[in-house]
Amino acid sequence: MMAALEPSDPRHIGRYRLLRRLGEGGMGLVYLGASPAGRAVAVKVVRPELAGDPRFRARFRAEAEAARKVSGAYTSPVVDADPTGPVPWLATAYVNGLSLKETVERYGPMPEPALRTLGAGLGEALIAIHEAGLLHRDLKPGNILLARDGPRVIDFGISKAADGTALTAGGLLGSPGYMSPEQIRGTRLTAATDVFAFGAVLAYAATGRPPYGRDTVPSIIHRTLHEPPDLDGVPESLLKMVAACLSTDPEHRPPTRLLPPLLAAQPVTPGWLPGGLGDELQQREDTLVMDLRTVTRARTRRRLLIGGAAVAGLAVMGGGTAAALDRGDRRLRPPRFLWQATTGGDGLAPHVTPRAIVTEDRTAACRGFDAATGRQLWSADYEDADVLPARIYALSKSGGSPAARGTLVTSGPLVACDPHSHATLWSYQPPPTLSSLLIEVASADLLVLTDTQTTMIAIDPRTGRQVWLRQWPDSGPASLSASGVVGRTLIAGRIAPNYDFKMFGLDIATGRDRWIQANVRNAVAADPANVFFANPARTTLDALSPDTGFRLWTTDLPGAGDPNRDDQLSLEITVAGGIVYTGSPTLYALDLRNGRHLWTYTPATPGGQDRTVLVSGDHVYILDNPQLIALDARTGKRRWSVNTPAAGTAPLIVAGGLICTGVSGATGAGLYGWNPETGKLIWNHPFHAPDPNTSWAFDTQATTLTALHSTTLLAFHLP
Repeated sequence: MMAALEPSDPRHIGRYRLLRRLGEGGMGLVYLGASPAGRAVAVKVVRPELAGDPRFRARFRAEAEAARKVSGAYTSPVVDADPTGPVPWLATAYVNGLSLKETVERYGPMPEPALRTLGAGLGEALIAIHEAGLLHRDLKPGNILLARDGPRVIDFGISKAADGTALTAGGLLGSPGYMSPEQIRGTRLTAATDVFAFGAVLAYAATGRPPYGRDTVPSIIHRTLHEPPDLDGVPESLLKMVAACLSTDPEHRPPTRLLPPLLAAQPVTPGWLPGGLGDELQQREDTLVMDLRTVTRARTRRRLLIGGAAVAGLAVMGGGTAAALDRGDRRLRPPRFLWQATTGGDGLAPHVTPRAIVTEDRTAACRGFDAATGRQLWSADYEDADVLPARIYALSKSGGSPAARGTLVTSGPLVACDPHSHATLWSYQPPPTLSSLLIEVASADLLVLTDTQTTMIAIDPRTGRQVWLRQWPDSGPASLSASGVVGRTLIAGRIAPNYDFKMFGLDIATGRDRWIQANVRNAVAADPANVFFANPARTTLDALSPDTGFRLWTTDLPGAGDPNRDDQLSLEITVAGGIVYTGSPTLYALDLRNGRHLWTYTPATPGGQDRTVLVSGDHVYILDNPQLIALDARTGKRRWSVNTPAAGTAPLIVAGGLICTGVSGATGAGLYGWNPETGKLIWNHPFHAPDPNTSWAFDTQATTLTALHSTTLLAFHLP
């Protein structure tokens, strides 16, 4: 967790400017730093007691030079070091990730596919480390970061240097529970010692507990030397490999080069991470620039003389991410107006894609506009449509008069189109016996169609191939729906003619039941968290497992019922950073793991249910008309509040590092953007929008912000 620099912290180490504290390890403090070229690095500064030891310096210099040779895809490479300076330090590429230890503590044991991805990545990392002539000697959950594009091993080669002088409790060198028997005994070490730690790490990730327990150090050491590991809970298909890695005889452990092929993992995809971690890391990525702008406030005289702060790119190494860093003291800049166009229909939502902006109105009529110029490229009337960043998925009309969105009429084929050219990429023709189809779920991994009564079809969005078709008995008027995909499970529900309600967890690959629950109503999938939510009674919220359908926890939320829904929960839920946010008018922040109430916010203004909530980074922003309020996401403590022109419900969005909204009405109509850290107004784009009942709709991607009001579409460039 990042923290501000303390008064005693240095502001520069070598050529790197220090921005924040990242944490503290066995060797010393770790800082987030930026190179002169704008590269993000983790700078590790050696503790004074180690810095004064000549033997440590000699080992540190040798190991740092060797570690620079490690360049594996699953390691955090060393980019710079000064082992001879007054304070030795080392800089590695910054990884946007969470440690395996914290991940398992927060989200529980990892499923088998994620275990295989983890193990294959760790194996590749160990191969790279060993080929550089190093042993890690301290591979453990705390030294493994999980990023969106795979795991990363950190501190390789450094633990060996530190071990020579820095002893843990009892004089042991390493981490009990992950140390090999030969490491405990102090005998000769080979690559097999890291393979032992590899097996212990996999066992921990699979079960949520160390294989030799959490007892006292002497007890853990005794079990490591004399008792078999506890592998209960390790998947059967991985059990023999993990047991072999944990053999007390180094000769009986598999060689490092065989670890990746033994895991037979699928290619890493962004969805490999457990629970809501992927969402949390994406939010970290989205807010990193904002956070860095807050702590980099100095200008050099040279920058002032050339007319402003220089701008450089900050490469956020790890997790396959990159962001832009405003270096120096340049303030947040407002979005720059690009163009204005007329959509021709009462707009429902805009969608920004890499080359086009697509609007959709209430009759599913879509129009495509060139993102750079605003020129209309195409228009089409659909029965139903969903726009994703790379494709448009739409059910074509089969003829006849236009129908309102959701009306049960015969549909044509399902098509996937390019958002810019509108060229058809594939077409799927549903079985001729089916009609009145609607798109229930559209994601990058699965499309789901239903006829709203008896039939559900799953389509591969990449190819248009039918994955499966599921039919329920036709016993009279019924209602069939799907609320979303969580992990491997599609959450679906059906109300039979006798009002018997059942919730189904369907395997996304086969459509078969993973579980069935009776009387589970009003469910909503909370992707990417590995849970879904239901509202069994008024203000009661249940969290359920998508894998089993079992209830994980339940809680009552007094005052959170929506007055527009007979005081029942609206199930408008946001999950971010391990916290569940829900409720209206009272907003609740709940611990995702157990439903524990962390804090609440109750609006003070009349009609407080008309308010908007946005979670971004470590802040929760609430537009509690007319105030915009920033709260600490973890504690609910108010950071700042400002008055706004908003008199009714308005959306909130993060764009260009600003917290933005749109205001309709006779007074103050237009677009606004505030500094997320201070609440200072940075941007206002006036716009004539006198009708207070017509709301703005927004979307943003990369450097484009689009705003739709009625039939007018606006586009802005984000700095």
